[in-house]
Amino acid sequence: MTGYGEATATDRRHRVTVTARSVNHRNLDVAVRVRSPFRGLEPELRTAVAAEVVRGRVEIGVEIEPAWDAADLDGTDAAVERLLQTVRRWRRRGIVNSELSPGELLSAIRAVRPELGVRACGPEERALVVETCRRALASLVVEREREGQVLADSLSGHLASLRACVSALAARRSEVVGEAAGELEGRVGELLGVGEPLDPGRLVQEVALLVERSDTSEELERLDGHLEGFEAAMEEGGGVGRRLVFLSQEILRELNTVGSKCRDLEMQRGVVEGKVLCEQLREQSQNVE
Repeated sequence: MTGYGEATATDRRHRVTVTARSVNHRNLDVAVRVRSPFRGLEPELRTAVAAEVVRGRVEIGVEIEPAWDAADLDGTDAAVERLLQTVRRWRRRGIVNSELSPGELLSAIRAVRPELGVRACGPEERALVVETCRRALASLVVEREREGQVLADSLSGHLASLRACVSALAARRSEVVGEAAGELEGRVGELLGVGEPLDPGRLVQEVALLVERSDTSEELERLDGHLEGFEAAMEEGGGVGRRLVFLSQEILRELNTVGSKCRDLEMQRGVVEGKVLCEQLREQSQNVE
């Protein structure tokens, strides 16, 4: 399922922003983007993702900036004064034509005092990044749950249509079995000629053989079982996407068997309709966690 989450936190030294994006994927695939010296946090961030997401590709982006305060600027006066003198000298020479803006001055301070940038990753910094990541993931999960509810409604609709289709196939099967004897009797009568007596025992054997070859009762019973299992998995919740995909494949397999066995045109049309519904069910199931 797709989703997006973002969280920001600030302490005395750093401002941390974590973004979490997810798209559909058959397994859990985690990609973490974080710059040094925080790259050692990747295992902890991956563990945090695995605790919230079962399936999908999740991209975690971590941005860490220094949180400037008055204490950070202590001891920089001399360097800043030298910088301003250089700028004034450049103005007199026509190299620049304006004073430094506050933003440009802060960038210049960072350039002359690189140690004021992102500092080494200590325990406090690690805890701040991981906690911010968990908050971003919580926001991501909310988005995924909202999408999941939409998927659940769509799956329920497809499942109800598929149940109606299977029920129609089962009802038509009973009629087909009753018609088999009359159809076979008529064909045998044509082969033997009008007025020739028919052996009732042989006729019963042929009908039984025909029914056995074309009987779809077992497949229809298994279809009912798979549909019940699909509905139960949806009600169970959690990471059931793989199970739903597997059940949709089993439903399609039984429909294919029914289609290969039956010769009735109405049942064939019902099987085609069921396959279309099953494909819609499978496609939607692939988006479920």
